[in-house]
Amino acid sequence: MEFFQYLLPSQDYLHLNQWKLDHSTHQLTLVVSSIQRVTACPLCQTSTQKIHSRYERQLKDLPCVQFGVTLLLRVRKFFCVNPVCKRRIFTERLPQVTLPWARRTCRFAERLIAIGLALGGAAGERLSHRLGHRTADSTLLYLIAQLPLPPIVVPKTLGVDDFAFRKRQS
Repeated sequence: MEFFQYLLPSQDYLHLNQWKLDHSTHQLTLVVSSIQRVTACPLCQTSTQKIHSRYERQLKDLPCVQFGVTLLLRVRKFFCVNPVCKRRIFTERLPQVTLPWARRTCRFAERLIAIGLALGGAAGERLSHRLGHRTADSTLLYLIAQLPLPPIVVPKTLGVDDFAFRKRQS
């Protein structure tokens, strides 16, 4: 059990409750829960401990020794205690683990982005299948499209080439 705790994306925010190893499908499932005591509302940043409910999120993580890893993340919903806040109920955020509404961990998404940037769609899909990531080429291209653009650098020197559509025309 202690070994599987080291497989978690963030040991400071997650606690391993149980694990299941399925040899037939080569799948390792880790059931984890958040250990945050207090969380802040994403709109007003007011801290709260008042729990509304709980639910499970299923996240894909990096594979481990030929086994696909799935995190069953037990997350809590909280009441916002700020009376002027528009959001009454919110889900706790774990930015070290995953983004809101994402179906993969941040470290798994970073690995897919690196593959997509290096190889592109179809070649990236082939490599990711070979590495055990099992993702589509359109997913890699979508992740690349979501990246922010690099900062624009103004060139200090600009060269101009002569160009003509026909010979002997300048």
